Amino acid sequence: MQLPRVVEIKGIRVLTTHQIAESYEVKEIQISQNFKNNRQRFIEGKHYISLSGDELRAFKNQLEKIEVVKSRTSHLYLWTEKGALLHAKSLNTDKAWQVYDYLVDFYFRIKEEKSILTSTKPEEKELLEIDNPIRVFRELMELAECRGIKVQSATLQGYKSRLKDDKIAIKNNLSMNQVIFELAYELSHAIIHDKCGNMLDKEDWDKYHQRAWRAAFMLIEALSIKVAWGKGN
Repeated sequence: MQLPRVVEIKGIRVLTTHQIAESYEVKEIQISQNFKNNRQRFIEGKHYISLSGDELRAFKNQLEKIEVVKSRTSHLYLWTEKGALLHAKSLNTDKAWQVYDYLVDFYFRIKEEKSILTSTKPEEKELLEIDNPIRVFRELMELAECRGIKVQSATLQGYKSRLKDDKIAIKNNLSMNQVIFELAYELSHAIIHDKCGNMLDKEDWDKYHQRAWRAAFMLIEALSIKVAWGKGN
């Protein structure tokens, strides 16, 4: 399932009517009609954010190529996580509920979860002490080559790295230590979970993440020792 492009306003992730209709596989008019029929249940600032005038024009400019609704609209509603829930309730289809759960886990809350992970990663402090990170990076690249995995840099939204099939993409402009960890992390996924398919769609995603996380730390430690030993001989 493909995630919609990230749209944020005032630090809050939202969805346009077009995006939520596309995700729930309904027409935009159905989302608008849901809102009209259940207007008393929708609370501004909680379920939706309303834009008009200069604020709407500024928002459209920042969207670039994201389709909002009609280009000449004078009023725009942006739906929050709780707004998306009310629409799922109104539609009450298996597809809407399935997509809503997916959006909660991997669209609305991924930013919050990643900030928690970032603030509690003890290994990132350890990575600062890697002796000769270039050589450790080369060792990881050799491992990737041996596994038939291609590694490349990419412009990623919401992630520092991604693994798909036999390819690893690492976000541009990371520090060398961050690149090392992300490469080790995705290689750990590729080696340990090679027959698990798309892990992001599974309920046990957090277990997969924690397992690869620990394995990455151990892999970096082992390679650091190898590099240090090689220097002394």
